[in-house]
Amino acid sequence: MTKPFSLEEILETVIKARQAVMEAHEQRARIREMELRVKESLPVLRQEFFDVLIRHRMQEPKVWDRWEFLQIGLAREDFVVMVMEIDRFAEISKDWPASEIELLRFTLQNIIEETVQAFTQGVIFRESGGRFVLIYNAFSSEGAAVLAERCCANIQKYAKYTLSVGVGQPVKKVHDLPVSYQQATTAMSYHFYTGGNGVVCYGDVLEDAQQSKPKYPAEKVQTAAFALQSGNREETIRILDEIYEELIHYQPRPQPRYLSLLLHGLANMLIRVLLEKLPYEDVQPLEGLLQEMELSGGRTVGDIYALLRQICEKGCTIIETRSASMAHLVIDRAIAYIKQHLAADLTVAHCAAQVHLSGSYFANLFKKVTGMSFSQYVTAVRMEKAKEMLLQNHQIQEVASALGYEERRYFSDVFKKVTGMTPSEFRQNAGLGE
Repeated sequence: MTKPFSLEEILETVIKARQAVMEAHEQRARIREMELRVKESLPVLRQEFFDVLIRHRMQEPKVWDRWEFLQIGLAREDFVVMVMEIDRFAEISKDWPASEIELLRFTLQNIIEETVQAFTQGVIFRESGGRFVLIYNAFSSEGAAVLAERCCANIQKYAKYTLSVGVGQPVKKVHDLPVSYQQATTAMSYHFYTGGNGVVCYGDVLEDAQQSKPKYPAEKVQTAAFALQSGNREETIRILDEIYEELIHYQPRPQPRYLSLLLHGLANMLIRVLLEKLPYEDVQPLEGLLQEMELSGGRTVGDIYALLRQICEKGCTIIETRSASMAHLVIDRAIAYIKQHLAADLTVAHCAAQVHLSGSYFANLFKKVTGMSFSQYVTAVRMEKAKEMLLQNHQIQEVASALGYEERRYFSDVFKKVTGMTPSEFRQNAGLGE
């Protein structure tokens, strides 16, 4: 201020000074708030950054500025990528509230972070659902498997869950992170065979991935299809087991995706075979199993095969039920014919012709449905009719002729063999005269 000055000038100057001080305070407060927000956002920003690094090959000059800003505590070379997944996470958590799922993820991430810190520097972030990605600085050639095993052990010990881990090979530069990540993902896919709860390193499956694949067992599949169409459960499952054992023990093991597609193709073929034999409404319930197979991205080969067996077993049950129903209809027609023609010469061949079946097939089917041989059944029906006629006071010779017996003596012998009495004794026992 310069002299002379008035009171108004002093007041105006003080107000301006006060305003300047307040604006400076507000600016510092905004900066502190922004810094706090950035600090709180760092985990998410790091996750987004590394999610890009493992999927895209980025040049190093573009990486390091971001690396510094995000305060990433890793050395700038010698990396390994691990992919980790909670076994059967979708099944375990399907009915959980979101808060409980989030708590589980937070707990497991903390356990893994603490485990890694005992060995080396690392960054862990969630990829999706129950899957995590760990990027750490390689510390020894054998260290990857040791660290992965320790993570599995600690998760099981402290959280009571099991973990599947896929480990990529070490890479020198940050722009090669996508290579190690893809290797870890490939290694993870081989838990398709193990069922999870363990570690698979890419180096152990590298040779398998490059080898020839098993051929589609067309001949055995065709045999299984014939057995399925006939409703032969035991034979269908036996052949299916043979196919499965042959495929999973093929060495070196085929890539999981290849074997999964092969088993899915087999399931579709078996459904088609059933549709050739049965109406769609009978086969429709099996579509649910087929859809479950198609959506079984996280399942093991054992899970997929169990669904395949269910398709076969339920398919055989449908065919058996339908065949039994058809068999009863055919035999009911034959029985009706027998009862209407008791005086005729009722032979297997004659009755089989009435229902358009071969004699041997008809005889076997008749016994399966009725529990009696054809001749036993015809005799039983005739004797029941004979009792009825005798009680109606028909003459014995008349009864014998009406039931296809030319000789009275032969009829009497058969009647006594069945009832324990001669026709005359039966009538007398019933209070009727000779």
